Amino acid sequence: MILLDTNILRGISLSSVSADLIKTIRAAGVQEVAVPWAVMEELAAQHAVRYKEKFDDAHAAVAALRRDTPWPIPQLTLPDFAPERVRQHWRDRYSALVDVLPVSASVLQEAVFREANLLAPCKLVAVKGQEKQEKVGARDAAIWLTAVQYAREHEDDTVYFVSRNTKDFGDGTTYKHPMNLDVQDLGGRFVHYTSLDDVVKEFTEPTDVDEEAVRAILAMPENTQVIVEEAWQDGRYLPSPGRLSAHGFRCTVSPVVDTAGGGVSDGNSLSLGWLYRPKVLLDGVRDISAYRIGDHVWCTATARWLLSGSALIAQPFTLAGAVAEWETRVLVSPTSSESPLTVLRSAAPSGVSQEEFASVGDIPTWGKNYPALPTQGNGSHVEGLVRTLLNLGLAQSESRGVPM
Repeated sequence: MILLDTNILRGISLSSVSADLIKTIRAAGVQEVAVPWAVMEELAAQHAVRYKEKFDDAHAAVAALRRDTPWPIPQLTLPDFAPERVRQHWRDRYSALVDVLPVSASVLQEAVFREANLLAPCKLVAVKGQEKQEKVGARDAAIWLTAVQYAREHEDDTVYFVSRNTKDFGDGTTYKHPMNLDVQDLGGRFVHYTSLDDVVKEFTEPTDVDEEAVRAILAMPENTQVIVEEAWQDGRYLPSPGRLSAHGFRCTVSPVVDTAGGGVSDGNSLSLGWLYRPKVLLDGVRDISAYRIGDHVWCTATARWLLSGSALIAQPFTLAGAVAEWETRVLVSPTSSESPLTVLRSAAPSGVSQEEFASVGDIPTWGKNYPALPTQGNGSHVEGLVRTLLNLGLAQSESRGVPM
């Protein structure tokens, strides 16, 4: 089990090579990668605190603008203050990278005890503007003790504890009392690293790979189907009463059906989502890195896909055949056939050139491949279109079928 401290995750970008390597180690099944509960909550809290500071600044700025403007101004309304939503957002983001080890009651009790009694890793610190020093370190103690407890309870596993906080946790060669007693019976089952580089050296070995072989693997039907499902989950049209779509993406469309009667201009458009699973075509592969982990070779690569299908276009409100490019950072193993392609991260879909649009070939569109749109008494398609989309979208969400 690889256990990461707060400073390790805080020091890497979730879209970095380091994050990719952590995901690769997890996917290879060589080691689990996790953080103690206290680490996850500390990371989430750091983002929530920054959010509160920015929110307070924005509130003060709005109040100052209203106060210093010599004429009435329209009501300026900030969104609701939502710190828990921010915390949960970052918990979800980090949970895509690591698992979370829950904290036990005994660990929390010992952590508070150590802070109260100034037992390592807890300590006294000076507070700016105050003469009296404060006791701190209960969170560090909870992190440390969670790692120690896991090692004690899993005698067949080795804990690789990774932290750059050498001032409080030490560097793995010597420990302050009573931390030395915590690990004295663990022997080689508790390994202390001070950087993520140590983990990479321990579990991975850079190697070479045939780029054409990687491209061939990505183009396999079982792997393109993974991309189909990922693209569908990420960008599908999700109807519900009073709402059209959770988000949108840019795409290039053909002039098919226009509820306003004016046609759709070729070019970059905002789509509210795919109506059905899009077709997928591998268009390019770059930035391939290969590592030998255990008995297998694992490759990370940036793959560019062309997605095509029927999409709901926002402006003008219409259905059209659409094509979008989608870049993903993916993980595959050329030596482990039972390991499916994994999408590590992805960019937002965007439009393509007219040449690329034409190269996709026939694109299913509503006017050609699907039933005609209903009209209302005033001749407008809009109300009937929305009603049809709600019915079809809800049915699609339930059946998960592919009506192509």
